[in-house]
Amino acid sequence: MEAHGQQAVVLVAGLPYSGKTAIIEQLLQRLPGRALYIDGIFRDFVEEKDVCLKRWLAEGSRLVERIIEAIAQASEPWIYVEIGILQPKHRNRLMGWVRRNGYRLVPILLQCESREAVQERQARRALSLSGQSDKRKIAIGMEELEGPITEAFVKPEEGEGFLRINTAEPIQDNVEEIRRRLGGAQ
Repeated sequence: MEAHGQQAVVLVAGLPYSGKTAIIEQLLQRLPGRALYIDGIFRDFVEEKDVCLKRWLAEGSRLVERIIEAIAQASEPWIYVEIGILQPKHRNRLMGWVRRNGYRLVPILLQCESREAVQERQARRALSLSGQSDKRKIAIGMEELEGPITEAFVKPEEGEGFLRINTAEPIQDNVEEIRRRLGGAQ
Protein backbone atom coordinates (compact mmCIF):
# COMPACT_ATOMS: atom_id res chain seq x y z
CA MET A 1 0.00 0.00 0.00
CA GLU A 2 1.34 3.41 -0.95
CA ALA A 3 1.16 6.09 1.72
CA HIS A 4 -0.55 9.23 0.51
CA GLY A 5 -1.26 10.49 4.02
CA GLN A 6 -0.48 14.04 3.01
CA GLN A 7 -3.09 13.97 0.25
CA ALA A 8 -6.83 14.26 0.81
CA VAL A 9 -9.45 13.09 -1.65
CA VAL A 10 -12.65 15.08 -1.24
CA LEU A 11 -15.54 13.28 -2.96
CA VAL A 12 -18.42 15.61 -3.77
CA ALA A 13 -21.72 13.86 -4.53
CA GLY A 14 -25.09 15.37 -5.33
CA LEU A 15 -27.73 16.00 -7.92
CA PRO A 16 -27.26 18.51 -10.71
CA TYR A 17 -27.62 22.10 -9.47
CA SER A 18 -26.73 21.13 -5.91
CA GLY A 19 -23.68 23.40 -6.14
CA LYS A 20 -20.89 20.88 -6.67
CA THR A 21 -18.89 22.94 -9.16
CA ALA A 22 -19.33 26.19 -7.20
CA ILE A 23 -18.27 24.57 -3.93
CA ILE A 24 -15.22 22.93 -5.51
CA GLU A 25 -14.18 26.23 -7.12
CA GLN A 26 -14.44 27.99 -3.75
CA LEU A 27 -12.45 25.23 -2.02
CA LEU A 28 -9.75 25.44 -4.69
CA GLN A 29 -9.29 29.12 -3.85
CA ARG A 30 -8.80 28.34 -0.16
CA LEU A 31 -7.13 24.93 -0.31
CA PRO A 32 -5.44 24.66 -3.72
CA GLY A 33 -5.35 21.30 -5.40
CA ARG A 34 -6.73 19.47 -8.40
CA ALA A 35 -10.37 19.20 -9.41
CA LEU A 36 -11.75 16.20 -11.29
CA TYR A 37 -15.24 16.46 -12.76
CA ILE A 38 -17.00 13.21 -13.58
CA ASP A 39 -18.96 14.66 -16.50
CA GLY A 40 -15.72 15.85 -18.11
CA ILE A 41 -14.16 12.41 -17.62
CA PHE A 42 -17.29 10.81 -19.13
CA ARG A 43 -17.16 13.08 -22.15
CA ASP A 44 -13.51 12.19 -22.72
CA PHE A 45 -14.56 8.71 -23.87
CA VAL A 46 -18.21 9.06 -24.92
CA GLU A 47 -19.15 10.92 -28.07
CA GLU A 48 -21.54 13.85 -27.65
CA LYS A 49 -24.28 12.09 -29.62
CA ASP A 50 -24.22 9.20 -27.10
CA VAL A 51 -24.39 11.34 -23.95
CA CYS A 52 -27.45 10.35 -21.94
CA LEU A 53 -28.31 9.21 -18.42
CA LYS A 54 -28.60 5.55 -19.42
CA ARG A 55 -25.09 5.57 -20.92
CA TRP A 56 -23.71 7.52 -17.95
CA LEU A 57 -25.06 4.92 -15.54
CA ALA A 58 -23.76 2.06 -17.71
CA GLU A 59 -20.23 3.47 -17.66
CA GLY A 60 -19.83 3.51 -13.87
CA SER A 61 -16.94 1.03 -13.78
CA ARG A 62 -15.09 2.84 -16.53
CA LEU A 63 -15.67 6.20 -14.84
CA VAL A 64 -14.24 4.89 -11.57
CA GLU A 65 -11.19 3.46 -13.39
CA ARG A 66 -10.51 6.85 -14.97
CA ILE A 67 -11.01 8.68 -11.67
CA ILE A 68 -8.62 6.28 -9.91
CA GLU A 69 -6.00 6.84 -12.63
CA ALA A 70 -6.32 10.61 -12.26
CA ILE A 71 -6.07 10.48 -8.46
CA ALA A 72 -3.02 8.20 -8.64
CA GLN A 73 -1.29 10.69 -10.96
CA ALA A 74 -2.10 13.73 -8.83
CA SER A 75 0.58 15.27 -6.67
CA GLU A 76 -1.54 18.05 -5.19
CA PRO A 77 -2.42 17.89 -1.48
CA TRP A 78 -6.16 18.33 -2.13
CA ILE A 79 -7.92 16.31 -4.81
CA TYR A 80 -11.54 17.34 -5.29
CA VAL A 81 -13.55 14.72 -7.14
CA GLU A 82 -17.04 15.63 -8.27
CA ILE A 83 -18.84 12.27 -8.47
CA GLY A 84 -22.39 13.49 -9.07
CA ILE A 85 -24.85 10.61 -8.78
CA LEU A 86 -22.28 7.82 -9.00
CA GLN A 87 -24.09 4.61 -8.05
CA PRO A 88 -23.37 2.92 -4.67
CA LYS A 89 -21.34 -0.04 -5.99
CA HIS A 90 -19.09 2.31 -7.97
CA ARG A 91 -18.96 4.90 -5.20
CA ASN A 92 -17.98 2.19 -2.70
CA ARG A 93 -15.30 0.83 -5.04
CA LEU A 94 -13.81 4.32 -5.40
CA MET A 95 -13.96 5.01 -1.66
CA GLY A 96 -12.38 1.63 -0.89
CA TRP A 97 -9.53 2.29 -3.30
CA VAL A 98 -8.90 5.73 -1.79
CA ARG A 99 -8.74 4.28 1.73
CA ARG A 100 -6.61 1.25 0.76
CA ASN A 101 -4.07 3.52 -0.91
CA GLY A 102 -3.51 5.70 2.14
CA TYR A 103 -5.28 8.89 1.09
CA ARG A 104 -7.35 10.82 3.55
CA LEU A 105 -10.99 10.49 2.43
CA VAL A 106 -13.57 13.22 2.95
CA PRO A 107 -16.95 12.36 1.39
CA ILE A 108 -19.48 15.19 1.03
CA LEU A 109 -23.11 15.10 -0.10
CA LEU A 110 -24.50 18.40 -1.37
CA GLN A 111 -28.27 18.77 -1.22
CA CYS A 112 -30.15 21.90 -2.19
CA GLU A 113 -33.31 21.92 -0.12
CA SER A 114 -34.85 24.82 -2.03
CA ARG A 115 -36.60 24.10 -5.33
CA GLU A 116 -36.49 27.82 -6.14
CA ALA A 117 -32.72 27.92 -5.71
CA VAL A 118 -32.36 24.90 -8.00
CA GLN A 119 -34.54 26.59 -10.64
CA GLU A 120 -32.45 29.77 -10.42
CA ARG A 121 -29.23 27.77 -10.84
CA GLN A 122 -30.69 25.88 -13.79
CA ALA A 123 -31.63 29.13 -15.54
CA ARG A 124 -28.18 30.67 -14.87
CA ARG A 125 -26.38 27.60 -16.20
CA ALA A 126 -28.50 27.45 -19.35
CA LEU A 127 -27.74 31.12 -19.98
CA SER A 128 -24.02 30.79 -19.31
CA LEU A 129 -23.68 27.76 -21.57
CA SER A 130 -25.59 29.32 -24.46
CA GLY A 131 -22.44 30.99 -25.73
CA GLN A 132 -19.74 28.53 -24.72
CA SER A 133 -18.83 24.89 -24.59
CA ASP A 134 -17.84 23.38 -21.27
CA LYS A 135 -17.85 19.61 -21.17
CA ARG A 136 -17.98 19.39 -17.39
CA LYS A 137 -21.25 21.30 -17.17
CA ILE A 138 -24.41 19.84 -18.59
CA ALA A 139 -27.53 21.97 -18.69
CA ILE A 140 -30.57 19.85 -18.00
CA GLY A 141 -34.16 20.83 -17.53
CA MET A 142 -36.17 20.55 -14.35
CA GLU A 143 -38.22 17.69 -15.80
CA GLU A 144 -35.06 15.57 -16.19
CA LEU A 145 -33.79 16.55 -12.76
CA GLU A 146 -37.06 15.89 -11.00
CA GLY A 147 -37.64 12.71 -13.02
CA PRO A 148 -35.08 10.19 -14.21
CA ILE A 149 -31.96 11.77 -12.69
CA THR A 150 -33.42 12.05 -9.18
CA GLU A 151 -34.83 8.53 -9.48
CA ALA A 152 -31.41 7.19 -10.51
CA PHE A 153 -29.58 8.81 -7.58
CA VAL A 154 -29.10 6.55 -4.60
CA LYS A 155 -28.14 8.90 -1.78
CA PRO A 156 -25.35 7.81 0.49
CA GLU A 157 -26.65 6.26 3.69
CA GLU A 158 -25.79 7.70 7.10
CA GLY A 159 -23.21 4.96 7.74
CA GLU A 160 -21.17 5.90 4.68
CA GLY A 161 -19.77 8.93 6.50
CA PHE A 162 -20.78 11.67 4.08
CA LEU A 163 -20.93 15.19 5.43
CA ARG A 164 -24.36 16.47 4.39
CA ILE A 165 -24.48 20.10 3.30
CA ASN A 166 -27.66 22.04 2.49
CA THR A 167 -26.60 24.27 -0.37
CA ALA A 168 -29.73 26.37 -0.11
CA GLU A 169 -27.68 28.13 2.59
CA PRO A 170 -25.11 30.77 1.53
CA ILE A 171 -22.11 29.29 -0.26
CA GLN A 172 -19.65 30.88 2.18
CA ASP A 173 -21.38 29.06 5.05
CA ASN A 174 -21.19 25.80 3.08
CA VAL A 175 -17.50 26.26 2.35
CA GLU A 176 -16.69 27.07 5.97
CA GLU A 177 -18.58 23.99 7.18
CA ILE A 178 -16.63 21.85 4.71
CA ARG A 179 -13.31 23.47 5.72
CA ARG A 180 -14.07 22.60 9.34
CA ARG A 181 -14.58 18.98 8.22
CA LEU A 182 -11.29 19.12 6.35
CA GLY A 183 -9.59 20.00 9.61
CA GLY A 184 -9.57 23.78 9.38
CA ALA A 185 -6.60 23.69 7.05
CA GLN A 186 -5.47 27.03 5.74
